Amino acid sequence: MRVGGRAALVLALALGACRSRTADSAATDAGALPSSTVTGAGLPGCEVLLPADARDLMLPGFTMTEERACPTCGPLCAFRSTSEKDVSVSVTWDCNPRYAQADVHALLAPTLQAGGVEVPALGRAAVRRAPAQGMLQVMTWDDDTSCALVVTWLGGDAERALDVARSALGATTPAALATPPPPDAGEP
Repeated sequence: MRVGGRAALVLALALGACRSRTADSAATDAGALPSSTVTGAGLPGCEVLLPADARDLMLPGFTMTEERACPTCGPLCAFRSTSEKDVSVSVTWDCNPRYAQADVHALLAPTLQAGGVEVPALGRAAVRRAPAQGMLQVMTWDDDTSCALVVTWLGGDAERALDVARSALGATTPAALATPPPPDAGEP
């Protein structure tokens, strides 16, 4: 598969994971974002949810762009390796109050039934799956917020997706989520 095709597959899987859990899946796509701080669902952007110090630790040598958001989930932070052109990573958030009260087994069940494997000691609940060769996707639900995170790693050393998920969970705090978007958020 070509690198461009892989990137499209990563985006489709990450956004599909967000949309598949929403009640209004038929809602239109939010499209490209006008700035790196505008997100769906009123969440802050990648710069706030994944501060530079956390990004430098979890993905040194990667560049970050905020490519898209869906109507109900947070930003899609896309990372590209500067040294390995076929390695890309995405992190996206879906914050929903129902996750705080949901049964852990109910959260994991769809992915486990699709061949996923439960990941112990990662957030409130976590599961991993390999939807395509050379790809690892980790879905986890945060302990101290009502957010689910999806990390998708495409390319070599895909096991690092677990470390990225752990770092992203640590950076996802109630204080970070409470950071308001800038006043011009959502305006073209």
